[in-house]
Amino acid sequence: MITVSRRSYIEAANPEDVFTALADPNQIGTLMPRFQKVELHNYNQEACTARMVTHMSMGGIFGTIRCEGELTWVEPSEILFKVRTPVSVETRWTLTAALNGTELFATMSLDLAPLLGPMAAFVPPQMVSDILGAELESALKTISENSGSIKTHARAIAA
Repeated sequence: MITVSRRSYIEAANPEDVFTALADPNQIGTLMPRFQKVELHNYNQEACTARMVTHMSMGGIFGTIRCEGELTWVEPSEILFKVRTPVSVETRWTLTAALNGTELFATMSLDLAPLLGPMAAFVPPQMVSDILGAELESALKTISENSGSIKTHARAIAA
């Protein structure tokens, strides 16, 4: 399992505003650069759940892959997307109020073994961490822009 986290401060935006920008079903597809298409099914506002399907550009021999999982949220503090097929990915966004803004903590965990089997051992973890980190940084920038923020400060926290 490879886990990468990023923390960002979004100035002049409260957690509710950031949550709204992050959870907008029409904007979810713009968060991650590799998302080609996003579909929400069984969207249940009261239960705070939906089934989410993403079509992600992986490049190389993988092309575009279809990932299916569950989206859950606790408004306005957390959004969690768990993908089970074809690869195990968990992306968690946690928002907390901060002085004059919002602290956003994003974590992405990836298990390549279900997709690659024993070949996963030959994938350099740092290379995957760098790719995941770039994805999160791009998403944080988009969220900041969608939240109307002026400044974003992000730093890497890789495990």
